[in-house]
Amino acid sequence: MMKFFLASSIVIFLLSTAGLYGQNIELYGFTGYQLGGKTRLYEGDFRIDNAQNYGGKIAVGLFSGSYAEISYMRTDTEGRFFPFDGQVSESVPFSTNYIQLAALRQLDLDRVSPFATLGFGFTVWSPKNSSLEGKTQFSTTVGGGLKIWLSDLIGIRMQATLLLPMIYNGYGFGCGIGTGGINCSSNVYTRVTPVQGEFSGGIVFRFSL
Repeated sequence: MMKFFLASSIVIFLLSTAGLYGQNIELYGFTGYQLGGKTRLYEGDFRIDNAQNYGGKIAVGLFSGSYAEISYMRTDTEGRFFPFDGQVSESVPFSTNYIQLAALRQLDLDRVSPFATLGFGFTVWSPKNSSLEGKTQFSTTVGGGLKIWLSDLIGIRMQATLLLPMIYNGYGFGCGIGTGGINCSSNVYTRVTPVQGEFSGGIVFRFSL
């Protein structure tokens, strides 16, 4: 699934640039601080430490003020299990990896460009202990920030993002008998876990195709 998403993102990104000569491309490298959050389990909470994050983004201008953006963000952190009744576990070192395809909309005000983003993709949880199994989840991101252009080619980008990994929680199907006869319905259940946030900044480079 991860390879399929990456391949699809590359294809979509390349197609979006076809015939867009004169449009802007932005390259952005960043680092910052990520809030770990916690996950509620059946027997307790798994709490993730806050830690430094880092990564990069590539954005292609589609039309005035709108961009398609592919990003990768990594955080190396630790987590602990806090049971409702029992002793806290030892720390578990792991990395979180966000791979996202996003739409960015900005308002250009001379040298300042406030923006908002909405993305979707995958989050990969990678334990550094080989005896533990990693996990890949669908995730969405919502963010906003500010670009300050020092020149036509280089600027500073600052942003805050809400990170929402989602897990498939089950599939339900049921039928009931009422005045209108027999009615059946089905639902797919998902939940967000854990809710994370990040604050970051870095240098953005802009050039034209």
